[in-house]
Amino acid sequence: MKAVIVAGGRGERLKPFTENIPKPMVEVGNKTILEYTIEVLKSGGINEIIIALCYLPEVITSYFGDGSKFGVKIKYTYETPDQPLGTAGAVRESKKYIDDDFIVTYADILRELDVNKMIDIHRQSNSMATLNIYKEFEKIPRSMLEIDNVGRLTRFVEHPQVTNSNGSFVWCNGSFYIFKPEIFKYIGESEKVDFSADIFPRLIADKEKIMTFKSDGYFLNIGTIEKLEMARKNFPV
Repeated sequence: MKAVIVAGGRGERLKPFTENIPKPMVEVGNKTILEYTIEVLKSGGINEIIIALCYLPEVITSYFGDGSKFGVKIKYTYETPDQPLGTAGAVRESKKYIDDDFIVTYADILRELDVNKMIDIHRQSNSMATLNIYKEFEKIPRSMLEIDNVGRLTRFVEHPQVTNSNGSFVWCNGSFYIFKPEIFKYIGESEKVDFSADIFPRLIADKEKIMTFKSDGYFLNIGTIEKLEMARKNFPV
């Protein structure tokens, strides 16, 4: 199985750390966030990786090269900063490298995840997509998901207008997906398209099977300086 890492983030909310580097190259514990993402994939036996680049791509390509010094094989695709394609559109150029089920994830998240178990769930369910989910306790969650009693995704709301009460949680998008290659028919050929805002709602509307994989390990989206400081204090490096 191959993996696509979307790593084009500019990191506006992480300035000044991202003045001269893209967001995935910010360091936590003397490693870049992107390197941690690669290590998670390697833990599941994934060693063929496509990295989708946009902002300052040369910083990433010069650091990771062909991936050999990190124990993986890396190819790159490129998106122009003045024509953003969205999270799913950024994966479009990887289609030429994909011939089987594949993983998509983002390079701005620190996580602990049993990738092998998630792959097993995906294969056993024969689903179009399998989505990692986690419990979100933030007052304003990034997303809100609903699942049925067998773990099938039934509703996906990006940036919901809800507020968690004390001690409650919602199931949230973990931004780690496994897809069948047929997902590219939903991504299309040219338009800007996002997985959260577009692809998953379309799959649900078309009654495609989307399974979920729950995880309770460390998870932190490094989107702000506050979150970066949290990671540097408590991520188990």
